[in-house]
Amino acid sequence: MTRRKTRHVTKETKQGNFPGIRLFLSSLQIRYKFLLSFALIFFLSMLLCNLFIYVYVRHNIEDRIESELTNTTAMIYNLVNTSMNVAIKNHLRAVAEKNLDILTALYRKVSAGALSREDARKRAAEVILSQTIGASGYLYCLDSNGGVAVHPRAELIGTNVAEHAFVRQMMEKKQGYLEYEWKNPDEENLRAKALYMAHFEPWGWIIAVSAYRSEFIRLVNVRDFRQSILSLKFGQSGYAFVFDREGRAIIHPVLQDVNIFQTPELPDQYLKDMMERKKGRSVYYWKNPGESRARKKLVMFNYIPEYQWIVASSSYLDELYQPLKTIRNVFIGISLLFFSIMLAVTFGISRTITTPLRQLMTRFSAAMAGDYSARMESRSGDEVGQLARYFNRFMDQLEATRQALERDITRSKILEKQVMQAGERERMNIGQALHDDLCPHLIGIAGLTAVIRKDLKSRQDPAADLAGKMGELMEDAVEKTRQLARGLCPVHLVSHGFQSALEEIADQFAYYSGIRFECRMDEGVDILEESCAIHLYHIAREAVNNAVKHAKCDRINIDLSRDAADGQIHLKVTDNGTGIDPEPSGRGIGLQIMAYRAKIIDAQFNIDTGPKGTQIHVSMLPVEK
Repeated sequence: MTRRKTRHVTKETKQGNFPGIRLFLSSLQIRYKFLLSFALIFFLSMLLCNLFIYVYVRHNIEDRIESELTNTTAMIYNLVNTSMNVAIKNHLRAVAEKNLDILTALYRKVSAGALSREDARKRAAEVILSQTIGASGYLYCLDSNGGVAVHPRAELIGTNVAEHAFVRQMMEKKQGYLEYEWKNPDEENLRAKALYMAHFEPWGWIIAVSAYRSEFIRLVNVRDFRQSILSLKFGQSGYAFVFDREGRAIIHPVLQDVNIFQTPELPDQYLKDMMERKKGRSVYYWKNPGESRARKKLVMFNYIPEYQWIVASSSYLDELYQPLKTIRNVFIGISLLFFSIMLAVTFGISRTITTPLRQLMTRFSAAMAGDYSARMESRSGDEVGQLARYFNRFMDQLEATRQALERDITRSKILEKQVMQAGERERMNIGQALHDDLCPHLIGIAGLTAVIRKDLKSRQDPAADLAGKMGELMEDAVEKTRQLARGLCPVHLVSHGFQSALEEIADQFAYYSGIRFECRMDEGVDILEESCAIHLYHIAREAVNNAVKHAKCDRINIDLSRDAADGQIHLKVTDNGTGIDPEPSGRGIGLQIMAYRAKIIDAQFNIDTGPKGTQIHVSMLPVEK
């Protein structure tokens, strides 16, 4: 039992989820159910589609912009490096060619005999060693076999350094530009080094001018590529910029030569983060001087270690996502357009369903009101058209059944009326016979009995008293016969009218029962067809008889009235007794007979009974005589 109860509660709980929503949905009209369903499907479809397209387009835009910024940053990186390489190469070449000219001039003096070969080489070494390149750069000379001919470090002169890869390249190329990684014995890390060499063939020397690349930063002329970098635009206001390790803007469209680290009103954490990370992607809010608000920007940056510069390309995200806003607005417009079309189509489709349904309900209402000629127009071959055809066939069959039933009912009523009329005629005949035949005979017998009593009394015969009693019994028989004759053939109804007959009922029962009667009659109500009057008379008589015998009442009202609104005639018999059982148990058929008589004359028969009394109410439309 417990398990069944638990399951029952669980089921009720499940069925009770969201009762308000279920009630709301079940009460919606079909067109709104269609609209809600289609709108939900449309909204979810458009949401998923737009979300997919939005994410896809956003991802593509971000990838494209990041790729563009990355490529631009790489281009700036290469541009700066190229500019640096050109500057270094030109500077080293100029020094190398100048020293080559010096050695050539000394060689001419040797050829002219003005200077010995040893003095010329000694003077050339002095000139070469007297020059420095940057902070730690210098010049030296190698012979064709990799031997050191001139070098600032005297201990290396005469040694062969051909084991180094860059030396072998020098021996192979003999002149031109060369870059390589080098670490002095007292240093920990390799550093990039640049070298330009010139070949002095008479002596077989390779003049090398070398220095670390980081020491040539002063040779870079930013003006050579500033305009090229500033001309790069990303979106409407995106730009490229270059900062050095001190936080100074080497190239910037707004903050040119401004040191961010020394300017309190400018945030510097983003640049510090770039300096620390060296290379990558950064997103932050930035507001240049003169701008009204900070905007979110995307920056792709790289690091040039030789100069300790940060080169970067940036674009503002609001400009980056501007196409997404356009796409969003287009989607909203398309969605509204499609929703409007869907709304029109939904209402159009629902109208093809709801309009026939409304017409069908109207036809059903008409049929309920008694109009069985209502039919539906069947124009379509869909389910609605099939429903219309089913309805028409149903109404055809219903109308045929109704007509057959009406014929049967009419025939039955005619037969019932004929039977009742025959019964009434027989009652009238019996009543007339009792009144005209039996009553005179009984009266004659009573007269003879009186004569016999008088004769016996004159002779003082004891039978005179018995004859007197016989006379009294005969008088009672005559009176009862007259009452029976009046019940079977109401003389007042025939001769004086319906109202007089009702008053005669009240007078008769009041005389014998002692109950107080009150009759209220509207004038002109007795204009009735004779058979209707007879049936109403018997209904009233039976109602009064039941009240007198069973209701234990002391007052009975008989009301006959006409309703001014609809012209109906109302007959009411009301008592103040204890009430009666409106559903007889079978021992008496008085109520059934009254209801049957009311049905014969197309009248409404109602019983209102209770502990304070009973009212028999008969109402009908008047029938002319």
